[in-house]
Amino acid sequence: MKHPYRVYLTMGPVLALGALTPTPSFTPAVLLVATLRIQAARGIPRREWYEAIAQVLLVSLATGLVNAAPSLHALSTPATSLVVLASLSAVAASIAAGALAVGYYAERASRTHWVRATVFPAAWATTWAAVERFSPIGQLATWSPVANLGGYSWLRQIGGQVAINWVVAAWAVIISEVAGAWMMGPGGEKDVSSGGRNRSLIDDDVPVLDRPIPPARSSLSPKTRRTLLMAGFLFALTVPSYLIADLPPPVAAPDVTPFGVACAMPYPQRNGRSTGPPLWNDYVKESRTLQSQAKIVLWPESAVHFNSEDEREEAFKQIRPHINNGTYYGIGFEEVIHRDTADGVWKSGMRRNGLVLLGWEGVVYEYYKRHLVPIAESFSMTPSNEKPSIFTMQLSHPSSWTAPAWAPGPTFTRPIDITASICLDFTTASSFADLPSRPALILAPARTWHTSIGLAMWEQAKARAEETGSMVLWCDGGEGGVSGVAGRGMQAFRQVGPGSWAQTVSAPWPYDQRRTVFSAAGTSAALAVVWGIMGMGWMAGAVAGQVGDSEHGAGRAVASLTGAVQNAVGFIRNLGQREMRGEERPLLGE
Repeated sequence: MKHPYRVYLTMGPVLALGALTPTPSFTPAVLLVATLRIQAARGIPRREWYEAIAQVLLVSLATGLVNAAPSLHALSTPATSLVVLASLSAVAASIAAGALAVGYYAERASRTHWVRATVFPAAWATTWAAVERFSPIGQLATWSPVANLGGYSWLRQIGGQVAINWVVAAWAVIISEVAGAWMMGPGGEKDVSSGGRNRSLIDDDVPVLDRPIPPARSSLSPKTRRTLLMAGFLFALTVPSYLIADLPPPVAAPDVTPFGVACAMPYPQRNGRSTGPPLWNDYVKESRTLQSQAKIVLWPESAVHFNSEDEREEAFKQIRPHINNGTYYGIGFEEVIHRDTADGVWKSGMRRNGLVLLGWEGVVYEYYKRHLVPIAESFSMTPSNEKPSIFTMQLSHPSSWTAPAWAPGPTFTRPIDITASICLDFTTASSFADLPSRPALILAPARTWHTSIGLAMWEQAKARAEETGSMVLWCDGGEGGVSGVAGRGMQAFRQVGPGSWAQTVSAPWPYDQRRTVFSAAGTSAALAVVWGIMGMGWMAGAVAGQVGDSEHGAGRAVASLTGAVQNAVGFIRNLGQREMRGEERPLLGE
């Protein structure tokens, strides 16, 4: 190409428009990372820093454009929202550029082909895991795809988002290697400083060995073999997706426990026109209607507001007698704090965002939001430091079952483990890391301000459901928010906007309370695995080097053994030839 940097500076922002939307997809993310990796491999050795800075700015601009509409009303003024969006986009693009640079120099320092193929995916996955850990908005600040994962969605239960990011970077390595070799032609490009040795674009100044390379016995170069091996490994990772049935379970079968869930989102109106936001009485009336179809009736985030804890308790006391036995209202609320707590978590005069499960017996579960929306909530609210716990709901037998057939005594009830988080809490993979068992249902009240943000948060909730092997009841009361049940084969949301609904779901019976691999091990273990994949190649290369060294260590022993075997074979062959000659002499003598 005559002007390759023009191609990179065009393709980068164009691909970013598809890869860095509020709901990033897998394939555009792979293509974007591959393009940037090719540019880094060409630009870093040539010190093309201006082109690199231009690419960061262009990708940041593309990210800002594709996220501008949902961000305009995120904060108090559109100008403030756009400034924050531009800053976040630039920071994320700069972090991605840093990860690409680290991958480039790490590959230069590598001496085995497998390490060179896997060091960048490990660095890429680690980078975004760190961003998720320290960012106030979790994975929303990363370049991590959450939609259209195809055959790799099953990896969430094993390695969480770390595994998905590793696969993205691994495919980027393969595509950039193939594209780089194609652009440079079969002979690669020559580097004068290396004595004219041929190299491809990606490896143009990173020789694996300093000494001349002897002619290879195979027609495939080591780099081609490593690319094919990596591609084969990535294709193999999709095989379980064809073996695992990712379909919603039945709601009427002897090995499932069916129960109803509902989302209470009343729409006060007259002649089709809204009369204002729903109030306490609207939610109570709607919940009393829905409780005939559902055991859990969830209200959206911040559905009602209380001026004090006493006011809240008085309101709960009034509606408790109207709640059916065995039914629970999940009430999302905000309340003003009037006294400091000894641990310093709650501050007088601040507000807190909470959720309670209220039954006829009183409050059985309580949770407060831990991750507040920066600026919009963080200045006026106090975050909680208490992690989610589990409440076990006991389901009695339906009318078509007898008690002994439904469940063993003495209670003859089936347990349904329930936990909860609120909206932005779902952007971190560690949200449910400390739960002692796998929940059957996760309550998720939310309130977003734009459909794109609602879809982004829905995808985050769905990811947490897949990582934990559970279901999420997502109830978004914001304008244009999406609602539905995700997880256990359920992928699509139920509706957009206001309007109450109920749905029957089911949990396996008996229920497997064992946590998924990722829930039990966490992000740190997933990172250890991706670095271990790289380490296995390094160890294999070291062992191969030792065995191949005929002067020292294991190689000397192998060389001695090989020589002894060769001498033995030669001795046996010579002995056979002598016997043959001895049998032929009498015949010649006649």
